[in-house]
Amino acid sequence: MFKYLSKITLFKINYVIALTLFFVSYSKAQFKADQQKDGKFLRGEKWEKYKVPDKADFYVSVDGNDNWSGTLPEPNAEMTDGPFATISQAQKAVRELKEKVYKPKEEPVETRWIGSPHPYGKGKDILVLIRGGFYELEQPLVFGPEDGGERIETNLPTGAFEYHKLKDHYVTYAAMPGEKVVISGGRKIDGWKKKGKLWQASTGFDVKMLVADGKEQVLARTPNEGYFIPPVISETPDVLHFNPGELKNWKDMENNRVKMLLRWHYGYNSITKVDEKKRIAKLAKPQDGIVIVSPRYFVENVPALLDAPGEWYFDPKKEKLSFMLPEEKKSPDDIIIEAPQLTSLVEVRGERGRPVRNLRFYGINFEGALPGGKAISFTYAHSNEFVGNRITAVGGTAVDIGTGCYQTKILDNHIEGAGNMAIHIKGPEHPRSGDDILRETLVSHNYIADCGGVNIDASFSLFTTISHNYITRTRGRYAISVGGWNNLEEVIDGAYLVEYNHLDDVQKDADDSGAIKTAGVTFNSVVRRNLIHDVHAGFFNDNVAFWFDNMSLGWVSKENIYYNLEQGEMKLCAANLVDNLYVDNYVVPAPKNKPEIFIEGQPELTFNDDLEIVAPGKDENGAVQSGTDITVKTKVFNKGATGIASVLLYLDGKVFETRKVPTIHNNNSDVVFNIRLYDKGKHELAIGGTEYKPVLIEGEKPSVVFEEMQLSDNRMLKDETVQAGAVAGNLTDVKQQVKAVLFVDDKEYDSRSMELEPGQKKEVWFTVSPPAGEHTVRIGNSGQQHLLVEDYNIVDVTKQKLYEYCSAKAKPYEINVDQAENRYRIKAGGSDFYHAEDSYASVYLKGIKGDFVATVKVTAFGERTHEWFRAGLFARNSMDNSFDAHPGSKGSFLVFTSPSRAGVNYDEFGNGCMHKASSQNLPPDTKMPVWLRLERHGNHFTGSVSLDGKNWIITRRSGDLPGLKETIDVGLAAGAPDKKTYWVEFEDWT
Repeated sequence: MFKYLSKITLFKINYVIALTLFFVSYSKAQFKADQQKDGKFLRGEKWEKYKVPDKADFYVSVDGNDNWSGTLPEPNAEMTDGPFATISQAQKAVRELKEKVYKPKEEPVETRWIGSPHPYGKGKDILVLIRGGFYELEQPLVFGPEDGGERIETNLPTGAFEYHKLKDHYVTYAAMPGEKVVISGGRKIDGWKKKGKLWQASTGFDVKMLVADGKEQVLARTPNEGYFIPPVISETPDVLHFNPGELKNWKDMENNRVKMLLRWHYGYNSITKVDEKKRIAKLAKPQDGIVIVSPRYFVENVPALLDAPGEWYFDPKKEKLSFMLPEEKKSPDDIIIEAPQLTSLVEVRGERGRPVRNLRFYGINFEGALPGGKAISFTYAHSNEFVGNRITAVGGTAVDIGTGCYQTKILDNHIEGAGNMAIHIKGPEHPRSGDDILRETLVSHNYIADCGGVNIDASFSLFTTISHNYITRTRGRYAISVGGWNNLEEVIDGAYLVEYNHLDDVQKDADDSGAIKTAGVTFNSVVRRNLIHDVHAGFFNDNVAFWFDNMSLGWVSKENIYYNLEQGEMKLCAANLVDNLYVDNYVVPAPKNKPEIFIEGQPELTFNDDLEIVAPGKDENGAVQSGTDITVKTKVFNKGATGIASVLLYLDGKVFETRKVPTIHNNNSDVVFNIRLYDKGKHELAIGGTEYKPVLIEGEKPSVVFEEMQLSDNRMLKDETVQAGAVAGNLTDVKQQVKAVLFVDDKEYDSRSMELEPGQKKEVWFTVSPPAGEHTVRIGNSGQQHLLVEDYNIVDVTKQKLYEYCSAKAKPYEINVDQAENRYRIKAGGSDFYHAEDSYASVYLKGIKGDFVATVKVTAFGERTHEWFRAGLFARNSMDNSFDAHPGSKGSFLVFTSPSRAGVNYDEFGNGCMHKASSQNLPPDTKMPVWLRLERHGNHFTGSVSLDGKNWIITRRSGDLPGLKETIDVGLAAGAPDKKTYWVEFEDWT
């Protein structure tokens, strides 16, 4: 057919074919080039994780020689050339190669725009592959500005600014693909001899820490797991009490150490003397915290305590190490046993104005660093990458990102057994110049387990992203902490993004903490879409999933999912919600199936055809009255990622309402909508992908509806009052004059007139005080609330037997009672009437049964009384059972005033700890008296404060308190916060 085509047409066809073949061959060549591409353009090219090849510029091997060229992966047959033996020699070779391959740039032809300050115009990536093996460091590996890659200015035309010509080249140190590389700061220990259950070896050097196969071993201790708790609180800061058999006069205990878990920190001490009869241990130095809260503690570094697999002891005089092998090991020859000698393994240290640029570490195992240091550290480092590495058995911080670091990437690493922080990101509070600012750090997809301190800690930095990490079995106070305490607006600290992290089994030994904690003033900082579960309870204070801590301002916490919280969901300390945003966070039931380790992607829901419509008052035809509360529910299964999904409710084929639903990967979730339908007739409802189901509405559509009916309390004493409220809504497009009617037991109790604009909603409130009995309460056509009103008896305090008690921490104390005149004076010391310190002296009544209302007038405080000397009405299951060394009486509530502040604190979780507090400053220049009122309603309390005994200006209410008995003690109590003694006077206790 080609004979019918003109020559021009044939030319065009041949041209197209040739051009197509050219592009096909070019694409193949380009694909190959992309696989082996060299460098990365600063603009217009997305960062990608480096794929380590098996060919490199230089090689390092345990079979190498630093006198060889280092360009061969293994020794040649003649043993005249091959890889280097040390990474330090590879560093020197990299520097020499850089001098050869990096060339100065040419003078640009285009001079209308300013060129970059980078001197090079050509260069290349340089790769050092480390062969499998164990590498002992005699000193840390230090990388300076000359050791990293360089940024070059190419001569490619850009048509615009010179910065579009910039290209980054990298220097990479990586493990040979498929081979295990271990870089250690320890010295191997050999020459083991068995002696009974122990293995012993002479070292010739000090052993402060022992590592076996990358895992830190346990210094001989008692108890072998957990802690001892003293039976009573210490009277002086150098004495520790113990239970029978816990501590003994062990032989050779001169080097013993005592590690104490105090309220907010660890205490380290040693025992100088043990009195086994009196069960008292004398400490080498005063430990002030132990006279405030009894510590949990263990004793270590005594040879007699070496009694469990994995424990060791080192005799410094004989330089002899004794070790009981882990249970799964039969001989020391089966494992690598080492004693760390360095506090640091790798230090990337640039200079102000001269950073270490484009340096990468991939796929390497780092282990064996002593406490007190940073195993891997970066300062003045730009675009460095630490990816796919493993860090184990380091006593200090695993990875530290410091001053002047920019675009550091900490990705896909496994960090286990770091003693004090897994990843630490901290810049200067007040940078001297822009070069000092720490910014754009990315911490993502890291597996972090069994680490102490704050596992990921970031402060005084900009644009830090902490995402998709898995943190488990924490041994410190927080899993993630962001922001600095003292960062007021002058400090650089902001734009944090903490998202899609998975925190599991956290806060085991923590107290007064949050799995994720914020602090300080910030901007554009968001904590969102994290999964937090199995948060352990605190011993002295409460541990929660999320905590706005000191000076938190400008933080947003949203769409986080929690479950298995032993205590609370969220708390604040020296922070306010008016300054922060906490929305759409969810506590869900524990899932049947475990969630994924790393959270990737979005939820993907499948809907079952099990839609259920529940409507009270259905007639025989299945019809419900217009405005009836209707519940529509179903279950969904999430085959995608854990997260928050938006689920739609459809009414007659149109979207009626949208609900956010927290869902866990590979689990079912309940989806529930509560609605009201007003239009008469047959309607159809569906949730998501379910089949539609019908509902029949009868009756005329009302003009005004009353919704969200609530009572300020659902039980009260006769003659007291509660508040009843609802939201009135105008369903029409015209203004409505409405009579809002309060019904008690379906009888009109009160009413008021309202005016509602078209579509307007407005709250309406009534005061209710019905007679004793059970009642129903509603407003207009709202749903009903039930109210229990009980009769009461008046207790004449002046004729009752009064009891006195002072906790161990509030002494010295003095209580003066003028019962006939109903006047009382309490003088008490203490460390605090709060948390587990439980410092108080009290005069009280026993056996107050059921609901009650108690009031008292606080008439005077002593001069210069501390502002946190709490004095007030106190209710407790057992007043004479304070939290001294162990949790005391459960179910406690205090309404208090101090000279300048008033509020409540109580035992929220029924664990004997008065940790929950809510208070505010009294009006300026408030003078005594101040009136206090304490009310019990079932298992919850309400505390109120008044300046005139009539108008209550402060009211705080607890939730139901676990463990509260029907009959409890009620009294007057006071306690100091600063170990000094103050006094307060009361009268008219009723």
